[in-house]
Amino acid sequence: MDEKLNPESIRQLLNRSLAQLDQTTLERLSAARMQELDRHETRSATLPLFAGAGEHAIWHPSAHHHSFHYWFGTLLLAVTLVCGIAYWRQAMNNDTSDVDIAILTDDLPMQYYVD
Repeated sequence: MDEKLNPESIRQLLNRSLAQLDQTTLERLSAARMQELDRHETRSATLPLFAGAGEHAIWHPSAHHHSFHYWFGTLLLAVTLVCGIAYWRQAMNNDTSDVDIAILTDDLPMQYYVD
């Protein structure tokens, strides 16, 4: 099992095996191959935009075209998160409900009346 695979020896082995097949089997194999190639072409033509998002997408010829969309989406998500956190912090800092309750119940400390 330590032998490395030699493409030339594999080709020769496949050619010898091919010579042992009868003509009807060869014709059926050729027809099946052509049918699958046609299916592959129609399937790849109708793939949605994010279908190549798997690990092999970087080798797809149009993956570089979609990488702009992925970076833009990631940037948009990051900006949305930062804005949301900033809004939440500001809302927490401007919380005046304690003062409003104190005014309504007449429990306001003296320093608020002095200003």
